[in-house]
Amino acid sequence: MGSTTQANTDGDGDGDGNVHSHAPPDKPEPSPGHAESASESLTPTPTPTASGSELAVAVRQRRRPIPRKGHTKSRRGCFNCKRRKVKCQENLPECSNCVRFGLVCEYPQTLSPPSAPLQSTPTLFTPDDMRFFHHFLLNAYPPLPILADDLWRNVACLSHSYDYLMHAMLGLAASHLDLYGGNCAAQALAHRVKAIQSLNQALSRPCSSAAEGDARFAAMITLTFQASCMPEGMTEFLSMARGIHVIANTATITHDGSLFYAFAQEGYPHSVRRLIGTPPVRLDAYWGSLIDDFSQSLRALAPLCTSSLEVKFLAAIERIVKIAKTSPAEAFAEFTSQYSLLNHASNEEFAPFVDPENYSAQLLLIHFVLIEFALGHISLGNLRFRFAYRRRACIAWMERLAAGLPDQYKKYAQWPMDYARRLATMRLGPPTSSSSPSPPPGASSGSQQIAPPGGR
Repeated sequence: MGSTTQANTDGDGDGDGNVHSHAPPDKPEPSPGHAESASESLTPTPTPTASGSELAVAVRQRRRPIPRKGHTKSRRGCFNCKRRKVKCQENLPECSNCVRFGLVCEYPQTLSPPSAPLQSTPTLFTPDDMRFFHHFLLNAYPPLPILADDLWRNVACLSHSYDYLMHAMLGLAASHLDLYGGNCAAQALAHRVKAIQSLNQALSRPCSSAAEGDARFAAMITLTFQASCMPEGMTEFLSMARGIHVIANTATITHDGSLFYAFAQEGYPHSVRRLIGTPPVRLDAYWGSLIDDFSQSLRALAPLCTSSLEVKFLAAIERIVKIAKTSPAEAFAEFTSQYSLLNHASNEEFAPFVDPENYSAQLLLIHFVLIEFALGHISLGNLRFRFAYRRRACIAWMERLAAGLPDQYKKYAQWPMDYARRLATMRLGPPTSSSSPSPPPGASSGSQQIAPPGGR
């Protein structure tokens, strides 16, 4: 009753009996929109359509993008994540996104771990190894290509990415030090074994870049010259030289991006001729007699040579000795023909040739080692110090070869061995204008001249 009376007092009734309340005098009349909203909250009527301006504001607010959390761009993600343009967790074998959506997760082939080069870390090496590395850079890098100091410094930069190259370099340096009394034979052998194992593993797959091709080729050269430092390394040296020939044909050194490109294009004989010159030289009586005695010792081997490779090898040495009569430097440059015979020989030909019980071939190798060292020492002039270490190894090789000969064959080795033993007594240091263990053709003979057996 009270509420009805209040309504009748404050409101006006219409003809239908409906009651409408009046707004307070101090407040404005609500807008039609607000009135509709109020009635909407009181009665379960359908939602009315909002005005155009309000609808546009609401749409703009709903479409405002939610800021995404920043992340590092995935460049090696799976194909599904790349297609969806989302970050890939790069989990193996399946990323989390593909697992969540039930997709087949596939990664690009470049992610294959076996294709990545082996990485060396400083923690793998000892202070002695650091000493070997330093010695390699200063004194023990391979003497070929001639005058290639900068090349081998650039090669050394590759060694941190290729374990076989690093171990080959350390092994050569250790063998070089051991040759001069450094007592590093065990360390040299350990590095050599690691280098060969790692290089064989690398050679089982195709070469992927110019840098890798250079590393393989450089490692093979380094291992070959390490064998040239080893008193028992002659057979291994010849085998490794064949390996250089194989790798040179399969690596990328013939491409202009290779560190060895210039050397590969010019070739060893031409580089020797360019660097030392090969002018004809008139031999004095001493050198003429020396070469004649060497030729006579070679001719005595002819009846002993039976295989095709032995006959060709003897003929090649005789040709080089003949060239030496007019130009020892040209003979030294042509000495690669000897290695070419062995490099192109089949395994069936090469294996019997280096067999310790093939005594005719062992005699050929004694003469081969002696003439190569002698011609190099005569011809290289100021460059000879880079090959000076070879004297110790060459004499050791000849001694080992001669020691394995039966008594009936020792007479064929008498002349070269007598000459080699006299050579061993001479002091070979950096060449000077006043001293040389064996003067070049045309020079006056002095107290250090090496005379052939028989008092010449």
